[in-house]
Amino acid sequence: MRFLELPKAEFAGGELRYIFDTSACYLPEVMQTGEGFEVRLTAAATPRRHVDYITKIYDPRLTDPHVWTLIDNEGERVGYMELAAEQDGRVVRVTNLMVEDGYRRRGYGSLLMSKARAQAKAAGAVSLRAYVSGANVGAVRFLLRQGMTLTGFSALEDELRLELGMRV
Repeated sequence: MRFLELPKAEFAGGELRYIFDTSACYLPEVMQTGEGFEVRLTAAATPRRHVDYITKIYDPRLTDPHVWTLIDNEGERVGYMELAAEQDGRVVRVTNLMVEDGYRRRGYGSLLMSKARAQAKAAGAVSLRAYVSGANVGAVRFLLRQGMTLTGFSALEDELRLELGMRV
């Protein structure tokens, strides 16, 4: 296994395509506990739908983004990850993370997240965060298994967007 950083000059404006089918969505649930409250994620059934989402890498709106691809022992590209620091440098955001179909559930996503944590720590950040659609149940479950917790959420148009984070 090896990580290869993709040069910005060559790959800026490139696209990653996320395709998934879903019949569930993670929703934040707010509950009162004594004098405070607790927020947790709860999976809820939804009508089945197909999601086909395309995103640009090295988006000019990002602050100093870096993109890596993970190459397996046979020389195949199995995953991609893009990180960008927030302006104060205390937070590094995973702006893209994808493992190719056919390579999922083999530990490649965990390797990408290990690299993300290491890069965030090396940059002096205290937190690693990611935004993900609440309907992307597989991605939410993966990030939760990696130790991320719900740090925020927002509703954009017809999509619930979750922010998950962890200390590095």
